[in-house]
This record gives sequence, structure tokens and C-alpha cells, in this order.
Amino acid sequence: MRTRLKASYTIEASLIFPFIMGVIVFIIYISFFLHDRAVMKSCAYQAALKGSLVRTSISDMAAEARKAAEYNIEGLLLMTEGLQTDVSVSGKEVTVSYSGTLRIPQGILFMNIAGTEYIAVKGEGRASQKDAIEFIRRCRSAGNVIKRVTK
Repeated sequence: MRTRLKASYTIEASLIFPFIMGVIVFIIYISFFLHDRAVMKSCAYQAALKGSLVRTSISDMAAEARKAAEYNIEGLLLMTEGLQTDVSVSGKEVTVSYSGTLRIPQGILFMNIAGTEYIAVKGEGRASQKDAIEFIRRCRSAGNVIKRVTK
């Protein structure tokens, strides 16, 4: 007597396939989130660094950082919507932060993550003014100490 097993493979595959597709879509959306967050952090640091190079006034530092922040991020984000840029200058430190939302398609993933269909994406960068002359002096003195110790 011969048994038929071909149909059982089809049924098992039809039950497993939606789960596998859900996992693949979830991995793709997590990679979009991680990409956009890394881009935000990198662009925020670059903009803060550019703003910290301005030596005239605090308002000029903020204006330069805001201009760089808007220019750096343009066209680099994959899925983040509603991007907001915040620039603040306190003393000699410039802080640039981005925030936006990444929409999760509820029909594909069949779940509500944290009760909403949006995930917040944020990135922040800070840079402070440095005195180049003093930095070079410290590096030279540290080099001299290393030379004396290794002799």
C-alpha cells in the first residue's frame, strides 16, 4: 500500500510562509530604522562640528550649525518622515539634534508596536570649540614625556 505525502508539504509550507515573510519584512524595517538613526547621528555631529568652528558669536555659531544640519541630511534618509532639526549653543558647545518618525505598516506585520504605528527616530551630535594652539602644545609636551620615558 502506498501513502501520499506531497499534499502535506504544501500545507506545511502554506502555514510557515506568512511567518517567514513577516520576519523578513520586520528585518527590513529594523534595518531602515538603524540606517536612518546612524545617518542622523553622523550628520548631527558634522553640523555641530562645523558650527563649533565659527569664532564670531553664539548666534553665528547657531546659524552655521543650522545651515549645515539642513544641508547634510538632505536626501540621505530612507524612511523617516517629519524631520525636525534643533540647534542649541551653550557656552562653547554646539548641540544639533534630529527627530522624526518611521511609519510601520500595520497590515503587513499584523501587530501594533507600542500601541502606535510610528517609531520615533532620533540622532544627536555635540562639538565644542577647541583652542588649536593649546591642543598642539599639549600634544608636543605629551610627546616629549613619551620620548623621555622610552629612553
